[in-house]
Amino acid sequence: MKVFARISVLLMALCACAYTSASAADPAKHEYETEQLFQPIPTDYTPSQFGGAPFDWREYGATATHVDRSSGWMWKHVGGDWIDRAGVAQGSAAWLTWPANAVSGLTAANRYSVDVTELVKAVRATGKWNALILKASGSTRSIAGAKNSAAPVINVVYADGTAGALACLYSTRMTTSTSYVVSNSPTHTLPAVLEFEKPSKDIISATLLITVTSHPSGKATIAGNLLDPPVNTNPVEFGVARSAGPLDEGITAQPGVIGAHRYLDGSARAEFISSSGLNIYAERDYDPYIWGRGEHDYTKLPHRDLGKWVAAGNQYQLVDSQYKGEGFEPLAPGLGAMRVSMPATDAKTGSVVGYSGTTASIAKIYMPEPEFGRLDRVFVRYYVRWGTPLDNSFKNRFEVKQGPTSTPVWTDMGGKFGITPSHETTDGGVSGTSGGGYGWQMRLSWSDRNPELGPPTGGATTLGVHTYDFGLHNPIGHRYGDGKKPHMLGQQGGLGGVMWPGQWYEIEMMVDLNTLLPTAPGYLADGAVKVWVDGRLALEMTNMVMRTAPIYTRTYREGYIRPARELGIRDLWFNWFHGGKTRNTVDRTVFITGVVWGKEYIGPMSLNPTALVAH
Repeated sequence: MKVFARISVLLMALCACAYTSASAADPAKHEYETEQLFQPIPTDYTPSQFGGAPFDWREYGATATHVDRSSGWMWKHVGGDWIDRAGVAQGSAAWLTWPANAVSGLTAANRYSVDVTELVKAVRATGKWNALILKASGSTRSIAGAKNSAAPVINVVYADGTAGALACLYSTRMTTSTSYVVSNSPTHTLPAVLEFEKPSKDIISATLLITVTSHPSGKATIAGNLLDPPVNTNPVEFGVARSAGPLDEGITAQPGVIGAHRYLDGSARAEFISSSGLNIYAERDYDPYIWGRGEHDYTKLPHRDLGKWVAAGNQYQLVDSQYKGEGFEPLAPGLGAMRVSMPATDAKTGSVVGYSGTTASIAKIYMPEPEFGRLDRVFVRYYVRWGTPLDNSFKNRFEVKQGPTSTPVWTDMGGKFGITPSHETTDGGVSGTSGGGYGWQMRLSWSDRNPELGPPTGGATTLGVHTYDFGLHNPIGHRYGDGKKPHMLGQQGGLGGVMWPGQWYEIEMMVDLNTLLPTAPGYLADGAVKVWVDGRLALEMTNMVMRTAPIYTRTYREGYIRPARELGIRDLWFNWFHGGKTRNTVDRTVFITGVVWGKEYIGPMSLNPTALVAH
């Protein structure tokens, strides 16, 4: 009766999480939906075969601050989040406890048998991960981890009378002494987290067998609690798209909407792609009125082909809903997509590749001239799907040289991505030098998780905001660099930080620029970035600086582009780039559809299954 009461308390405590694990038949769409919580790594380092540095795998998995360091999924409390058997978050009523003391002077390793029946029954009843945190009070203790020959195991007796063993899938120390993952250590000084296989059916008993590897002087008690990582429960937010018709029909008539691309069956590529041949990086191809150099010239940018992708190359292909390549399935019947490709280069281990990566897209959609360089806030929403199969295995991560005598480096398998608001200029358009008075860029970052990682996230893509761009030109204190602010999309309960090929994801980004001041210091730190994934808030960054006064001025150079007006949003930039400074080594394809941009939050499209044709 006590067991039932405690599980009932736990169920009530967890009901707000709305956690549902994915089954094999229904693969996870978000990281917190996976059957397994933690991401193991095959090794800490893969040695170089070419005289360079080893490849470091220690980005993936749990630390004292992160459930998954690489995706940005953070604990609420440094050291991990748990729920005790009374249903209290960070409570002290441990699910399991035992004395781990030297016996008759023995200080060597000792195997303990601990009853965890209540905990495992709660895991079974709630669908939570079979993961726990262990802490020692009194003297320090260390345990054998998942990579130890004496790894922990939970022996169970099922309700049907059969017996089973739940293997330890993962273990790591929860320490603030390093920001890297230490899950491959064979032993862990407590506190540490452990994850076991989940029971496949109801149980009547469960026993944890665990080795304490040494018993230094002093008494110690080890206690364990059920891990309860934060899961994103933000509600779906509906915007102006909800008032539009199916598949965004009539959305350009909604308040605040500036433009939209509806890639319906029957559409033509020319409806969305400019063939003007104008150069997005040359001021001579822009209306001189913008910089006060003369009267309007409506044959030039941004007027020419306003609302279309400018500088979209042959890698842009409009496909209809019947397209079958690269694992494509339509977001909805009658709705096609823009297929953008990034072919593999011939770079292999030992290749001299120079200092540039591989560009698949630099295309832009411009704001109307009256708002070009003046808009302070823009929302852009689109749906994205990475094509399959994607052979991003480690065997395609080569060691290359930038120059003939350079030290070899591993190919990135990552870079920049996304359709994002921008004020990219010649003087503020190089990664790491944006911001300040020079113009700015606001891109997403992407990074492959090689399939060799295995479950739960091997083969997926990790996304974040590429804050590294705000470098040397930004004021001190706002030269962010990746990692100086929580910038990964998974920051809020694991939503959006990991995305799998072959699934559609809705991404909406808001960039709200900081205020310019006419006097020193030239700015207020009141800028903000938000990203929604599938209509739910996944990332929020505040108190940011993207631009400052005075605006950098230089004389007109026809083949370059200067900052314009108040450094407001000029365009939407679809920048898909591999690098870093190494070339792409894998054929890649991405599908984009449902692109809408405006001054108000847009929200998810109404996905009515009725097939539509282009107007």
